[in-house]
Amino acid sequence: MRQITDHKTSVQGFTLLEVLFAVAIIGISMVTLVGLEFKTIRLQQISNRITVAALLAEEKLNEKMAEISATPSPSLYNDEGDFEDDDEDFHWEYSLATTPAATLYRIDLTVYWDPENKEESSVTLSSFVAAGGP
Repeated sequence: MRQITDHKTSVQGFTLLEVLFAVAIIGISMVTLVGLEFKTIRLQQISNRITVAALLAEEKLNEKMAEISATPSPSLYNDEGDFEDDDEDFHWEYSLATTPAATLYRIDLTVYWDPENKEESSVTLSSFVAAGGP
Protein backbone atom coordinates (compact mmCIF):
# COMPACT_ATOMS: atom_id res chain seq x y z
CA MET A 1 0.00 0.00 0.00
CA ARG A 2 1.23 3.28 -0.98
CA GLN A 3 1.24 6.03 1.57
CA ILE A 4 0.24 9.47 0.47
CA THR A 5 2.18 12.20 2.13
CA ASP A 6 1.38 15.83 1.89
CA HIS A 7 4.44 17.79 1.01
CA LYS A 8 3.46 21.22 2.14
CA THR A 9 6.10 23.76 1.61
CA SER A 10 6.77 25.61 4.78
CA VAL A 11 7.35 29.29 4.47
CA GLN A 12 10.52 30.31 6.18
CA GLY A 13 11.51 33.98 6.21
CA PHE A 14 9.71 37.11 5.21
CA THR A 15 8.38 38.38 1.95
CA LEU A 16 9.89 41.46 0.36
CA LEU A 17 6.76 43.45 1.14
CA GLU A 18 6.99 42.61 4.85
CA VAL A 19 10.64 43.64 4.95
CA LEU A 20 9.93 46.93 3.16
CA PHE A 21 7.07 47.66 5.53
CA ALA A 22 9.24 46.98 8.60
CA VAL A 23 12.06 49.18 7.23
CA ALA A 24 9.57 51.99 6.56
CA ILE A 25 8.25 51.82 10.13
CA ILE A 26 11.78 51.83 11.56
CA GLY A 27 12.79 54.73 9.30
CA ILE A 28 9.80 56.87 10.31
CA SER A 29 10.44 56.09 13.98
CA MET A 30 14.11 57.06 13.70
CA VAL A 31 13.32 60.36 11.98
CA THR A 32 10.83 61.19 14.73
CA LEU A 33 13.27 60.28 17.50
CA VAL A 34 16.10 62.31 15.95
CA GLY A 35 13.77 65.30 15.64
CA LEU A 36 12.81 64.99 19.30
CA GLU A 37 16.47 64.78 20.28
CA PHE A 38 17.27 68.01 18.44
CA LYS A 39 14.32 69.72 20.12
CA THR A 40 15.49 68.48 23.53
CA ILE A 41 18.99 69.84 22.90
CA ARG A 42 17.56 73.23 21.87
CA LEU A 43 15.36 73.41 24.97
CA GLN A 44 18.36 72.53 27.14
CA GLN A 45 20.35 75.38 25.58
CA ILE A 46 17.51 77.82 26.28
CA SER A 47 17.25 76.55 29.85
CA ASN A 48 20.99 77.05 30.36
CA ARG A 49 20.80 80.61 29.02
CA ILE A 50 17.89 81.44 31.33
CA THR A 51 19.77 80.05 34.33
CA VAL A 52 22.95 82.00 33.53
CA ALA A 53 20.94 85.17 32.84
CA ALA A 54 19.09 84.85 36.16
CA LEU A 55 22.37 84.45 38.07
CA LEU A 56 23.95 87.42 36.29
CA ALA A 57 20.83 89.52 36.89
CA GLU A 58 20.86 88.70 40.59
CA GLU A 59 24.54 89.62 40.87
CA LYS A 60 24.09 92.94 39.01
CA LEU A 61 20.90 93.75 40.97
CA ASN A 62 22.70 93.25 44.28
CA GLU A 63 25.52 95.50 43.05
CA LYS A 64 23.08 98.27 42.07
CA MET A 65 21.12 97.93 45.33
CA ALA A 66 24.34 98.37 47.30
CA GLU A 67 25.12 101.55 45.33
CA ILE A 68 21.65 102.99 45.95
CA SER A 69 21.64 102.08 49.64
CA ALA A 70 24.89 104.00 50.08
CA THR A 71 23.58 107.13 48.32
CA PRO A 72 21.41 109.64 50.22
CA SER A 73 19.39 110.65 47.15
CA PRO A 74 20.13 108.63 44.03
CA SER A 75 19.39 110.17 40.67
CA LEU A 76 16.79 108.44 38.57
CA TYR A 77 18.24 106.97 35.45
CA ASN A 78 18.42 104.14 33.00
CA ASP A 79 21.69 102.41 32.31
CA GLU A 80 22.88 99.47 30.26
CA GLY A 81 26.03 97.52 29.64
CA ASP A 82 27.70 94.26 28.78
CA PHE A 83 29.02 91.62 31.11
CA GLU A 84 32.73 90.99 31.05
CA ASP A 85 34.68 87.74 31.05
CA ASP A 86 33.00 84.66 29.56
CA ASP A 87 29.53 86.19 29.41
CA GLU A 88 30.10 88.43 26.39
CA ASP A 89 26.79 87.52 24.77
CA PHE A 90 24.77 88.70 27.79
CA HIS A 91 23.76 92.35 28.17
CA TRP A 92 21.96 94.18 30.94
CA GLU A 93 19.57 97.11 31.23
CA TYR A 94 18.74 98.85 34.45
CA SER A 95 16.09 101.37 35.44
CA LEU A 96 15.43 103.12 38.71
CA ALA A 97 12.05 104.66 39.54
CA THR A 98 10.48 106.44 42.50
CA THR A 99 7.68 105.05 44.61
CA PRO A 100 5.13 106.88 46.80
CA ALA A 101 7.50 106.45 49.75
CA ALA A 102 10.13 109.20 49.81
CA THR A 103 13.25 107.07 50.19
CA LEU A 104 12.05 103.88 48.52
CA TYR A 105 12.99 103.16 44.90
CA ARG A 106 12.03 100.44 42.46
CA ILE A 107 14.80 98.71 40.52
CA ASP A 108 14.17 96.76 37.33
CA LEU A 109 17.12 94.89 35.89
CA THR A 110 16.87 92.91 32.65
CA VAL A 111 19.52 90.56 31.31
CA TYR A 112 19.11 89.51 27.68
CA TRP A 113 21.11 87.54 25.14
CA ASP A 114 19.36 88.33 21.86
CA PRO A 115 19.05 92.10 21.28
CA GLU A 116 16.62 91.61 18.40
CA ASN A 117 14.20 89.50 20.45
CA LYS A 118 14.36 90.82 24.01
CA GLU A 119 10.83 89.71 24.88
CA GLU A 120 11.55 86.01 24.54
CA SER A 121 15.26 85.97 25.36
CA SER A 122 15.56 87.85 28.61
CA VAL A 123 15.22 87.60 32.37
CA THR A 124 13.97 90.55 34.42
CA LEU A 125 14.35 90.96 38.17
CA SER A 126 12.61 93.72 40.10
CA SER A 127 13.15 94.84 43.64
CA PHE A 128 12.74 97.75 46.03
CA VAL A 129 15.54 99.43 47.90
CA ALA A 130 15.67 102.21 50.44
CA ALA A 131 18.18 104.96 49.80
CA GLY A 132 20.05 106.02 52.86
CA GLY A 133 23.68 106.61 53.00
CA PRO A 134 25.78 107.18 56.08
